[in-house]
Amino acid sequence: MKKLPLLSLLLAVGLCTQVQAAEKQKSLKDRIKSVSNRLYSKSGRLELTLLPMTSISLNDAFYQKLGGGAGIAYHFSEAFSAQAMVTYSLNIDAGHASSYTISSADTSIIPYAGKRTILANVDFCWSPIYGKVSLASEWTMHFDTYIMAGFGAIGGEQVKDSSFAFGMDAGLGARLFFSRSLALKVEFKDYMLFTDKVSFGTSENPTEKSDVQHQLMFNIGLSIFFLDGNGED
Repeated sequence: MKKLPLLSLLLAVGLCTQVQAAEKQKSLKDRIKSVSNRLYSKSGRLELTLLPMTSISLNDAFYQKLGGGAGIAYHFSEAFSAQAMVTYSLNIDAGHASSYTISSADTSIIPYAGKRTILANVDFCWSPIYGKVSLASEWTMHFDTYIMAGFGAIGGEQVKDSSFAFGMDAGLGARLFFSRSLALKVEFKDYMLFTDKVSFGTSENPTEKSDVQHQLMFNIGLSIFFLDGNGED
């Protein structure tokens, strides 16, 4: 009977030793989270983004584009997601869209003077950075950043006819979270269109050749998150 307390003590010491050894085997990443007490979680959730006339073109000297639209995304995890977005743009003539004169007898053709109205894309996104910043010890700003790439399409009136072209798109984005279900979303996106026949030169001596056209867009939207999700990864 005197051996029972001693045996119990030895078992307790052995159990504590095993727990400490298992804890030491854990990596620093497993034991200490880089960002604790996250205000938001995206994994397993749907994200609806609304753009109320806050989609703006950046590189179009002929027609400044101002539009609105909507997008939807599903987050497979905190790092990976897929999204689709469609916007419709108004085209504001900058005064250079019709043509410009080389001489009194010759007028040039402008291949980029299209009124592009519909912009659509399907992207895969990777979010490698998330964190929070304390401002003046009063307000904590939660944010994440992501890169995206996928397939895009542009529809609208080009130089002389109506057209709809497919291409690729790539860009950068960021979210600023106000709560678990509400965030401000900012994106910089490049639509790349691969065209087979674009007219260059003059109206009297046009030259058609393949070309890659870029439409740069800056989007600011309000994101609303749905579903409970998978919890914090």
